[in-house]
Amino acid sequence: MRYLKHLLSSKPTPLRTLDIAYITTLLPLLFFIKLPMLFFLLLVLLLLLIGKKPTAVTLFAVAMTGTAAIFFSLYGSFSFAGLSRLKLFVELMIYLLLIAIALQRLTKEVNFYLKISPLLLLATTLFFFYSLPMLIYVMAEVFILITMLVWQVMQSDLDRSLRVASKLYIASLPIVILFFIFFPRISFEHASYGFKGDLVHRSGHDGLMHLDSNALLVPSQRIVMEVGFKEKIPSADHLYFRGSVLYQKTDRIWRPLNASLHPSAPDLPKGEMTGYKVTLYPTNKRWIYLLDTPLLLPEKARMDFHLQSTMPEPIKETFLYNAGSLLQSSYRTPLPATLEKIALGYDHRSDPRTQVLANDIRSRFNEPHQRFEAVRSFFRAQQLTYTLKPGAFDLNNSTDSFLFDQKEGYCVHFAAAFATLSRMVGIPSRIVTGYRPDGSDSIGNYLIVRESDAHAWVEVYLDGEWRRVESTAFASSIESDTDQTGGTDGAGGEQTRWKQLNLYLHYIKYQIDTWILEYSSLSQKKLFSYLKTDTLFLIKFISSFLLLLALLILALYLLSQSKCRDKIQCTLKPLLDALEKQGLPRHSGESLNHYFSRIEQAEQIPLTAINRLYHQLRYQKAVRPEILRIFQEEVRSVKKSLK
Repeated sequence: MRYLKHLLSSKPTPLRTLDIAYITTLLPLLFFIKLPMLFFLLLVLLLLLIGKKPTAVTLFAVAMTGTAAIFFSLYGSFSFAGLSRLKLFVELMIYLLLIAIALQRLTKEVNFYLKISPLLLLATTLFFFYSLPMLIYVMAEVFILITMLVWQVMQSDLDRSLRVASKLYIASLPIVILFFIFFPRISFEHASYGFKGDLVHRSGHDGLMHLDSNALLVPSQRIVMEVGFKEKIPSADHLYFRGSVLYQKTDRIWRPLNASLHPSAPDLPKGEMTGYKVTLYPTNKRWIYLLDTPLLLPEKARMDFHLQSTMPEPIKETFLYNAGSLLQSSYRTPLPATLEKIALGYDHRSDPRTQVLANDIRSRFNEPHQRFEAVRSFFRAQQLTYTLKPGAFDLNNSTDSFLFDQKEGYCVHFAAAFATLSRMVGIPSRIVTGYRPDGSDSIGNYLIVRESDAHAWVEVYLDGEWRRVESTAFASSIESDTDQTGGTDGAGGEQTRWKQLNLYLHYIKYQIDTWILEYSSLSQKKLFSYLKTDTLFLIKFISSFLLLLALLILALYLLSQSKCRDKIQCTLKPLLDALEKQGLPRHSGESLNHYFSRIEQAEQIPLTAINRLYHQLRYQKAVRPEILRIFQEEVRSVKKSLK
């Protein structure tokens, strides 16, 4: 506390302000700097704490140590392909910059290079982080750097420098906003560029569907992706985000086809496309998730015959893409004979009771439609229960166990049983896994998709088209344990409020990501298009800017109004400020009595009466109004004489 008071009241030194600036700008870089460079920085810090001025030999040793640290930090990355990546090049520049800063700082001599190096560190930080917390921290960094600059230039106490820096910071915001709108950042399409933080592998979907203890059951509320629709959010019946498509069941696992069995993408129908933008968090898988039926894919994405969309490489970083879909539950396409055979395949050695049922349906009905309706009717008649806590299944006869014994399960059990029975009666079928949110996690056109929304459904091939079947819709009852929120009824209201607040916070973050972190020339064109064509949007835009401007002006006004908690000190402060402007500042640690005496003797300024009245007011038990009034008049008189 004593050090903090000393810091607030003392005059700054160039090295002190630079050190604060270095600490501020270095903190985010420490998250990606390699271990050898961290050891190098630790060595430099120890030398600075020792405090001795280094010799030429010491500086040479530090330079060689830094060079070795760079080599070991980037060892294995020095290839033509590697150095062509912007991220690696910037990382190399940062390491060279740190060595140069360390050598110059050890000499304890301040030059122009040391003064601008914090700004260089700040600029390079922006290449490695892409997150809302980092945006907030960068704004704080800029404020701290302005404060350090003002503190150094003004040579005043830190409290006063903070007020001046706050005014400058607030006054600059309208200009910064205008520059931001009219001069968007340059995007490098093929460079490893941008903020790259907050990477967490999160997914409730691994491209397979297990029927054992690894079955698709992910009640986690972690966010998998955020979706922003161009128009309103479609109804829940259309919110099927398609992932992997499964045909083959082996070892109690439904799997997609081998790559060699994937025909080319089908010719999809034309229609009104629903556009949306997806922020997909890292999954370490190649699948991307698009609504049925996908029409517009992101660049480099590939869609196969099964409408399964993938990227060339696993998604290990947050991936943002624009997409468009024709929202329908079926699409027409020819079915190759080889694929039809696979889509009709099942294990003839398992599920004997289901096979007896299938043989009965086949004998009674000849048409695929009739057989399909018979399967649907059977599922409805079985009084199946949807629950996240089903009993143990006979995994060797899983369909029999589900349909005739347990009669309870969740999406994977419903989908596997429906697809198996459909195949047994001669209807080609497949299973699709992905996500199906219910739309409750939404605000406006913004939708959150969580791990708990992982889902599996069935598609059957009838009359030359694939048709979606929501197999869980055949459940006659749903057990209460499917509620993912947990808790008791008494806590339901509180949980609902917290969920709503959390949703709004995510919505705000999404809007900031969309309009600030991702703002580019394309976003600028979109914004200007809205301003030209949408009068209401233009009015809202101008009104918002004017409101922000008014709030900033109000903030500047409030900062300019010094709060007077001490009438005596507030009365004296204008005189002290006037003396400082005259080139007569008060020395650090100097008593007011000594200061007034020194100024009066040197400059012949009549301060004796003010000095006497000040101490009389300061040390008496209660402030007497008549003495305070005389004191105020004396201060005004002397201050007026200084002009």
